[in-house]
Amino acid sequence: MQLYEGQLIHQSQSDDGVIEVVDDGNIRSLHFGTSPRQSCMSLQVPYSLELTYTEAMMASLLLNSEPKRVLVIGLGGGSLVKYLLHHFPTCQIDVVEYRQDVVKVAYGYFQVPEHDDRLKVHIGDGYLFVQEQFYKDEVGYDMMLVDAYDHMGMAESVGVQVFFDACAGLLTHQGVLSINLWGTNRPLFKQSMARINESFEGRSLVLPVEDKGNVICLATSQLVTQSDLKRLKKTVDAMDVQFQVNLSKSLHVLIRRNRPILKKLFI
Repeated sequence: MQLYEGQLIHQSQSDDGVIEVVDDGNIRSLHFGTSPRQSCMSLQVPYSLELTYTEAMMASLLLNSEPKRVLVIGLGGGSLVKYLLHHFPTCQIDVVEYRQDVVKVAYGYFQVPEHDDRLKVHIGDGYLFVQEQFYKDEVGYDMMLVDAYDHMGMAESVGVQVFFDACAGLLTHQGVLSINLWGTNRPLFKQSMARINESFEGRSLVLPVEDKGNVICLATSQLVTQSDLKRLKKTVDAMDVQFQVNLSKSLHVLIRRNRPILKKLFI
């Protein structure tokens, strides 16, 4: 049965599952043995963000537009990593990926740089890495991007309370956590939001992705109010030009979906 449109250029299997890479002429996609695309790369502009949910995750730039130290949990095809390396040439990036075979494919097929002093890839569990960093790190992260999914769903270890507690403790004063949640599973989504709000003392915003099941949660070290969001209207057009991720659209959705009366629905 043909799952994909395009040419299958790589297929491998390990104890952690299947990995497939598919080209359709313009876009290269990563699959974990199922039709949903785990990651996509433009063959013409490899650092661009091709999936709408990855663009939405970078709405974190509205809240911190100059990240100097970033943690990415879940490498996939490295879309977020390549985007950050391109737009923030002095940024230091830690990546945690559970699967060694995913890292190998990201290097070999998705142009993630294997030798770059700005990028350090750690093989292991995101929860364990964050816990370890929480107890030893004196610097913290300006931005944390969590997209830890496989063909079965979100990794369980990055949804527990102690994980979000450690994330809150690792963020810098202006830091922001951006996490990809699956909004169609309402019980799991509500549970995740309750835990995030517990760890971040209610300092969270929700950003549903248009025509997708994804909901991005932005959790912050400092409270972000409706007034704060509305003030960003003055600069968001310039930010759109600079960052190329349609931040003006994300800002509009954030303002509309995070009015105080609506926010209660997600707590």
